[in-house]
Parts: sequence; C-alpha cells; structure tokens
Amino acid sequence: MKTRITLSQLEFNCLIGVFDPERVTPQKLIVDLTLELDGQKAALADRLEQTWDYDSLTKQIEFILKASHFYLLEAAAHVLARWVLLPPTSDETRPRIDRVCVRLTKPAALPGEAQAVVEVEAEAKNQHYGSENKSWGTVNIVEETRRIGIYRLTILPGQSLPEHYHQRMREAELVLHSGLEGTQDQGPRRALSVGETFNWTKGQHHSYHNTGQSSASLLCMDSPPFDPTDEILSGETV
Repeated sequence: MKTRITLSQLEFNCLIGVFDPERVTPQKLIVDLTLELDGQKAALADRLEQTWDYDSLTKQIEFILKASHFYLLEAAAHVLARWVLLPPTSDETRPRIDRVCVRLTKPAALPGEAQAVVEVEAEAKNQHYGSENKSWGTVNIVEETRRIGIYRLTILPGQSLPEHYHQRMREAELVLHSGLEGTQDQGPRRALSVGETFNWTKGQHHSYHNTGQSSASLLCMDSPPFDPTDEILSGETV
C-alpha cells in the first residue's frame, strides 16, 4: 500500500544565490516536499516511530538549507532529495522512502509576480551512497558537491567521536537521535537534545559520546567537503 506524505509551503530564510548581495543577505525560500513510502506498518501500529516525524524532517531541511549556503536551487534540491532517500540506520524503525519530489521556489529571483521554481524527482532504487567504517561507528556520504559535503555520522553505543578541530573547513552539525553527549572548547561533557545544532568555528574543539543503548546519529555539513587532513585531534601538533 503506497502512502504519500507532503510537507507544503515550508518557508526558510537562507543564503542562496550566485550574486554578491545574495551571498550576504538571507532571502526567502519555499519548500514543497512529497515522500512516497509503504505506510502500512505505521497505520497498523499507529506509532510515530514507524513513520516520519514531520517536525524532525522540517528541522533537517532547514538545517541543510541554512548551513550549506547553496549557490543554485538545483544543488539545494538535489542534496535534499539525496538526504531524504538515505536508508534509515539499523536501529531505526521508520521505513525507507521509495520516491521523493522536492520543489523549491525562490520568490525574489524574478520581478513582479513571476517565480523561479526548481523541481527534482528521485527514486531510492537509483541512489548509491558511500560509507566509511570508523572505530566509533559509520560515516554515510550523502553528497559532495564542489562546495559542500553532507554526511551522516552514526556513533555506536558506548563509543566516542574523539575531540578534534578544523583549520580550514566550516562545519555545522544537527543532533538526530537521543543518547549523545558532547564537549565544546575542551569543556565538560553535557547531554545533547535531538534537534540541537552546532556551527563550529575554525579551531573550535568538539567531540561526541554515545551513552545510549542504540546507535545515535548527527547530520553534518562541511564546507568545503570533508578533508581528513583537516581533522586535527586535540593534543596533536600541527
């Protein structure tokens, strides 16, 4: 049984565009998103864990748009589609999205009542994602464009993503699951809330530790895309 979920007329202010004023002044972007999935388990169980949380998905879309500073609507729509079609982690019970349609409208791009719209449709069966196994868990490579990289960092129970910093990359992260604790500027660990975001400045130390019984993930944006030589462990000599 096919189910369609639509998030309509989501509005966000973000940096998007190729011209100089657009690189410094946020402007409105309207997002329409339609997901196709098998919703039978959710219908029978009548439990949120068996389907997609609209609020969480909206926050993920907002994070990607605001953190990535896209130049083109095409790039933004493509990355959003790839993120939504990424398979759930092994500890998640929500179904995989089979198909997605992402529609982005930029109201201020043209004069008068005219509107610039870009629409992307994609199917899960045509998507392939890179992954890297780490001592602490897994990195899923969602997409790497010329300017940004989008990743899902999944930390295993009881494991830590070591304290580190970057000298060149601009990095932002969104907490996706409960159970994570983090440190900032070499301070004490504290519990992190689902939906909490971080915009790490260059040279700012940070780390994560999973205290839960299940894997816990972060949505990560790096600009430029991740460079392993720029991930410097705290205490290392550069």
